[in-house]
Amino acid sequence: MSSLRSVCALGTGAVILSSFVSSSAFGSLTATYLGRGNNENAQLAYNAAQSWDNANAVNFSAAKLAELKWDVGGTTYYTFCVQIYQGLAIGTTYTFDVVSLEDVPNSPPNPGPMGALKAMVMRDAMTRWLGADSRVIGSAGPAGAASAAFNALVWEISHDNFATTDASELVSRMSLSTGAFRANLSAGAASIFNTMVASLGQGGWLTTESEGWRNGSAQDQIRVVPGPAALALAALAGVSARRRRR
Repeated sequence: MSSLRSVCALGTGAVILSSFVSSSAFGSLTATYLGRGNNENAQLAYNAAQSWDNANAVNFSAAKLAELKWDVGGTTYYTFCVQIYQGLAIGTTYTFDVVSLEDVPNSPPNPGPMGALKAMVMRDAMTRWLGADSRVIGSAGPAGAASAAFNALVWEISHDNFATTDASELVSRMSLSTGAFRANLSAGAASIFNTMVASLGQGGWLTTESEGWRNGSAQDQIRVVPGPAALALAALAGVSARRRRR
């Protein structure tokens, strides 16, 4: 985990339903979609009517699981999509509402906003596995497989029907082979996914600065919001780069 973000543990209690508010002031953000970053091919299926333990046969479709790249005022941002349906077009500029994780993804289409429990688990996953730039940390494994694994984790948390108010029980019900959301990952990505799931809630539920991007006609996004130290380092790196060019 990055040391440049403010991280705190919420304790080992399994039921925590209080809302965490993003550090970014609620408002709007304009971002131009630049395309995928690190990614891998996979096969996905989603049926909103399936319960978390349903193992009925489903139809899979080919997809790429990836981190996504954006130009926001001349700065490159990275996000993970939190909405399977809807889409994005490279080079297109979108205006998003900036909201807390609890309020993404929007609906329709399914599944609708995560709510407090899923958002708490999502923040724990982001804290453990994303750096201050919202990219998967290097120790997770090869970049493409790790990004695909985290993208699958985001969709598993946000799209499956766990039918519980207990965070630890929610994690125990996570599976890519049953439920509303299914995914066939590469062996490497599947191994990383399992490692990520096993880490959730260990030593307490962690939280960090985060935000959701919500748009009624485009795929909603989530990202880590870098803290002041990370922003200062980025600014310093920019100044150094300009001096070298001179």
